[in-house]
Amino acid sequence: MSRPRHAYVDHAAQPSPPAPAVAGRSQAIPRMPLPVAAILVFASIRLLALGVSAFLLPRGKFQTLHYSLWHLIASWDSVRYLTIAAQGYSYVPGDLRHDVIFAWFPGYPAAIDTMSWIPGVGADRAALTVTIAAGLAAAWGLARLGLALTGDRRISLLMVALWAVAPGSVVWTMLYSEALFCALAVWSLVALVERRWLTAAGLTIVAGTVRSTAVALVAAVAVAALPPLIRAVRAREPVGAWWRPALSLLAAPLGLLGYWGYSAWATHHLAGFAWVEKNAHNSFDWGKSIILAAKSAIISGPTAPVALTLLVLAAAVTLTACSLTERIPVYLHVYTLVVVVLALAPGPYYLGSKPRFLLPAMLLGLPLARLLARARGWVLIPLFAVLAAASTWVRYLPHDHRVGPIGPIIAAGIARM
Repeated sequence: MSRPRHAYVDHAAQPSPPAPAVAGRSQAIPRMPLPVAAILVFASIRLLALGVSAFLLPRGKFQTLHYSLWHLIASWDSVRYLTIAAQGYSYVPGDLRHDVIFAWFPGYPAAIDTMSWIPGVGADRAALTVTIAAGLAAAWGLARLGLALTGDRRISLLMVALWAVAPGSVVWTMLYSEALFCALAVWSLVALVERRWLTAAGLTIVAGTVRSTAVALVAAVAVAALPPLIRAVRAREPVGAWWRPALSLLAAPLGLLGYWGYSAWATHHLAGFAWVEKNAHNSFDWGKSIILAAKSAIISGPTAPVALTLLVLAAAVTLTACSLTERIPVYLHVYTLVVVVLALAPGPYYLGSKPRFLLPAMLLGLPLARLLARARGWVLIPLFAVLAAASTWVRYLPHDHRVGPIGPIIAAGIARM
């Protein structure tokens, strides 16, 4: 049974408590505004992580990457996004088949292309600007969402800090689409909590052009909009009382459906995006690849990257179960569950990328934030510094970032099932 302190209260509808008076002063000491505090927490952690990256890359086994700091920022999937921003889906660099390029959604490249029109701003700088701005906006939104759910400023900022050091968080300073998607997602959730239906739908539409994880947002909008819509229809209330949730319910999937339709047309396959994902060995296997990876690790002995990845996935499942004890709106639970399923269910490849796929599940940090809220600052600051360094170090452990060292073994195991 959930404890009463977990109950969700609409704090936005309640007056803010007065600031405590300080002895000897006529006015209370002003606190830093929550948006500024959240941005500073996030930026400080990510700057520390960048410093760790710059320190690690020329040393030890990390030299095998042969990357400078900038090369790392613009590596791997970044190349695909920059290519789409410059030339659309008409050209595929390297040895990729033409159809595989449709696995990368157009929203982030479109933002890069828009920003690069500013004189003196090239595509690389535009992409990094979009990523940084989106990360800061997401941190602000997460703090606001946390405050709306808990009424506790400290817990809200701890949620931001935990999200900033999460495994896979190195992409907050890479030319990847995760930061943009998370910014759109968290502000869409804020809009749902505040019952701003059209804002939530509009942000979900845009998010649907950025990542397929927008399925979770569409589900959240549907679960949030249906109850008031059904109540209004049953009570025969006037159209003005229910047209906003109704429109949000209908409009939310349009971005995702639009890109799925385009990819189906471009690839000449009715399944479209799903067909592309299957050819890229990233279709749903409902967790079979994770089970086989764990089995292989137990029998043969895991490499460090595989062992750490499996620990992260186990922690994510545990935190998902813990988050369900939080008395928050059901649609937020639905969003988190769908994100976790979308991250863990596909396979057999990309095991090492699954922690990154979990980053949009921002509310997984809420139970941990409650536990850490009682800790003193002198404990929290070094703790998050160590976590930031550790998450960066783990990400750069030498291994194949696409399949991991046991990817072919997993694929062969699934083929025999």
